[in-house]
Amino acid sequence: MSLSLNTHMKTVLKNGVELLYAYKDSIMAEWKEILEYMKKTNKKSADAFEFAFHFFRRFLQSENHQTDTLLLDIRSEWYRQFQRPPEPNMLIFILTLLENAVHKVIKSNTTRSFHLHPAVQFLFSKICEEMLSISKQRQFQIDILCRQLVQSKQLHIEWIARIGHVQNGYQFKKIIGISEESIQSSLYDEIKPSWFMLTESLLQLTGGQETRDVFPIPWKSETLLFCTKNQNVSSIAPFLTYAMHLLQIEEEKRQEQSGDQWKDAVILFNEWIMKSHNLEEAIQNIAYGYAQYLPFERCALFKYSNEDETGLGLFGYHFNNDEIRNIKEHVDNIPSLYKSITKLHPQNEAMKNFQPIYISNASKEFPTRYVQHFQLESVIVAPIYVPSEGELIAAAILDQGPGKHFQVDSNTFTALLKFGQSAGELLMKFSGTNKWKVLDSGIAPLSSREIEVLELLAEGASTSEAAEKLHLSEYTVRDYVSNIMKRLNAKNRTEAAVKAIRSGIIK
Repeated sequence: MSLSLNTHMKTVLKNGVELLYAYKDSIMAEWKEILEYMKKTNKKSADAFEFAFHFFRRFLQSENHQTDTLLLDIRSEWYRQFQRPPEPNMLIFILTLLENAVHKVIKSNTTRSFHLHPAVQFLFSKICEEMLSISKQRQFQIDILCRQLVQSKQLHIEWIARIGHVQNGYQFKKIIGISEESIQSSLYDEIKPSWFMLTESLLQLTGGQETRDVFPIPWKSETLLFCTKNQNVSSIAPFLTYAMHLLQIEEEKRQEQSGDQWKDAVILFNEWIMKSHNLEEAIQNIAYGYAQYLPFERCALFKYSNEDETGLGLFGYHFNNDEIRNIKEHVDNIPSLYKSITKLHPQNEAMKNFQPIYISNASKEFPTRYVQHFQLESVIVAPIYVPSEGELIAAAILDQGPGKHFQVDSNTFTALLKFGQSAGELLMKFSGTNKWKVLDSGIAPLSSREIEVLELLAEGASTSEAAEKLHLSEYTVRDYVSNIMKRLNAKNRTEAAVKAIRSGIIK
């Protein structure tokens, strides 16, 4: 199995669109309230917001889940209505209002919305990117070609209509060659069961006395209707079909060569992890970000100790977190990793090169107990480092799920390098805190709730008193105390409190 970064990011985008559909009624109600307020207060951006409101309403009512259609249509519709590019500041403001409303709806309708928000964030960032790419000089390639064909004196094409494929039939999108003012506004919202019926409507609206003929040519998720006058269709149809085929090939080549999806992943990852307020949040957000924005299912985060060359488990996403946090392993037990790390000590510090390690067969590299217990197959070891310090401080172990074999494309490798740098810089922000320092002693990190229990124990609170203050049952507090003693390697609660104070976990 091989899942490319581009494919994965398209899946994230698709998830964002599906969330709009899942909560469309509540979302539209929120957007409508915003629109009414903007109109009431005479906001300058009210017209632009109203455009977005009606566009998304039509899109959500059409039940068309194609994200490419959404991104292309919103650009096309904007230019059709305003005939100018959107102002960047206004555009960002409008999209932020829309996005925030979606986040609000999701949060109010789900108890665990943590994993849903990034897909919405990516969707609106892509919409913003598409809208900002509009310029007066540059329109879509398909529109340019259609305009050239209509203007050709040899082909005698009167107009070309772009017809979108929707769930229940066909929907008019745009016409090139005649003024769109001649097209009734209701036609944009109607869905015809066949392109033939839509053709009849167009012929009636566009008029003309001379002999005319209309024939379709498929284009991606659309049908292009060519209306000719006094022309033998059989003589030009093969030429037009071939021209459309060449254009599609060129567009696909440009998309393949762009390779910019890794940039989207890096931007979203950076925005995500920068929301962290403390070390615990940073560790969790980094692990989650690796799995969310890259084509991986599981992520185990480890702190790397340069002194004894060991990895200490910090957090597991879609792994058993307690099991990951109890791991402390010397890197020489993983040959390829140990070999890579030894190369990080060249005489010239500037030559240090932190590279992800792809391991096709984990059983040949990882200790058998980990391979069997976690069902490891293919694995990526991604370095987390600080370039300015030339220091490796952590690593992420990534895979696509239990027993899954996969390969990794160059875009993913590039993204992994950038992810590692961003994660390293964030963790270095906490390098001076006691919580980060204590990891060097080999003590597994404690959760915020465990620290709260520890602080109460250090103050002399009994189990029942701690339970009452934290609004927990005594049994739950006892479990926390047991876990704390195990992590701190303490024989009793008093020793655990003393060790925690000495190591700086609590004051």
